[in-house]
Amino acid sequence: MIVVVSCYHSVDDERIYHKQIKSLLKKKYRIIYFTRSKTTLNLSNNFIKHENFDINTNINSFIKTVWNYLKDENQISHVQIHETDLLPLLKLIKSNRKKIKTIYDIHELREPLYRTFSKKPHLITELSIFFRNKKEFYYMKYVDNIILANPLHSENPYLKFDIPTIVIENFVEKKNITTLLNNQKTPSLVYHGHLGEYRGISDLVKAVQIVLQTIPETRLTLVGVFRNVQFGMKLNKYLKENKITDSIKIVDQKPHSEIWEVLQNHSIGIIPFRKNQFSLNCTPTKLFEMMASGLEIVATELPPIKHFVKDTIHWARPNDISSLSDSIKNAIHAKSESLYVRKNLSLVKEKYNWENIEQDYLNLFS
Repeated sequence: MIVVVSCYHSVDDERIYHKQIKSLLKKKYRIIYFTRSKTTLNLSNNFIKHENFDINTNINSFIKTVWNYLKDENQISHVQIHETDLLPLLKLIKSNRKKIKTIYDIHELREPLYRTFSKKPHLITELSIFFRNKKEFYYMKYVDNIILANPLHSENPYLKFDIPTIVIENFVEKKNITTLLNNQKTPSLVYHGHLGEYRGISDLVKAVQIVLQTIPETRLTLVGVFRNVQFGMKLNKYLKENKITDSIKIVDQKPHSEIWEVLQNHSIGIIPFRKNQFSLNCTPTKLFEMMASGLEIVATELPPIKHFVKDTIHWARPNDISSLSDSIKNAIHAKSESLYVRKNLSLVKEKYNWENIEQDYLNLFS
């Protein structure tokens, strides 16, 4: 029996449920899946027992409750956690049931996140990182395997613990790779994901504003949510004041199952990330989703993206609105040829798909 625990992700998270858990279910593993979420969705079936707790449940209480469920269950072979805050659970497990194998799935490195999003003074931020790292590293003695979601482009902070580590990327499933190329004549641009300053959204809006001067039929759809409400208000005000609301639309975040239709109804995908600690260390899943959807892609030139795609993207310099607008124009003019699109579709069909790495994940449980 395998236990999967998450305290911050959606219960039907694309990585956790749709890829990893479903891969385990195909092999007929029995699974107990613990989540902490505001949803009422229950994913239980003949092979999976799903226990969800209210999002307001205290993390320590959640961990204790999960442990009380598990401590008398004798069939458990593996426990996989998906958040750093759940490491105390692994200590409880290893202190009482040493034979159980523990897996720590690290979706994103913590240090780049803190350095990008912290609003505190630099010294306070660095002290906070120091003590958070110290706490996390203390629990490494209770971890048997580490999963990283991204190839590292900086020093591996876990190397010193000599824990077997594997990279399991957020590649797309083959079923979501389009077989049709978009033949829209109107340049339709799309960005999906969190809408924030650090992701270059205001740069993108201003770049499209420049493009509209020479290609007025251009349209941009921003799909997602604002983490910062003030930034959302500021951006909406900018669109109205500059009278570009007909050309640039903001759409609420879509369930992942619906994003494929949204992407395939556009012709150009944009990844306008600014250069920061987050974008220098994390591979955007949207890269593979845009490739699989048959889109021309415009992206700022950052190592995590270039690691996978080198010459079939219209590159722009990070933090450079003029460069971004030029790359968008290039993509608009190139979309009728579809050379980049065809090469990127071949890449996801042959290399960057879940089926290619699925067995690497399953091997952790053999």
